[in-house]
Amino acid sequence: MNTIITFTLKDILLCGVYLALIAMIIYIIKILMKAHSSMKHINSIVEDNRKEIDSILKEAPGISKNVNDISEELAHDIAQFRGTVDNISETTESVTGIVKENQTIVDGLTSVFHTASIAKGAYDKFFNKETESEEKNEEQSN
Repeated sequence: MNTIITFTLKDILLCGVYLALIAMIIYIIKILMKAHSSMKHINSIVEDNRKEIDSILKEAPGISKNVNDISEELAHDIAQFRGTVDNISETTESVTGIVKENQTIVDGLTSVFHTASIAKGAYDKFFNKETESEEKNEEQSN
């Protein structure tokens, strides 16, 4: 007797899907076992530190109230400081405008002082030569 066993492509794909499904179920079971052991460990830590956790939970409302008070004070101070910054900004703009308006005056004064300096240098140079030559003449005559 000849027995022929035939597998169709559909049978092979279904077998692959079933094997993948079994592997995924095994993986999910392993993850759940690790989660269970982690929860046991977390529960033991919580039980060991129950007093500290309770004291923190009792203080938490006071801490949040203090944070809210500090936030309100900070918001108030920032609002007042913003006015000061705006005032400084306006003053700076005003000073900048005045300096730009007076720049021509400053340039003119600088030019006048520069011209006066050149004139003084020329005056000193001309009259110092005459006084030096007179002093030399007096020394030679003595």
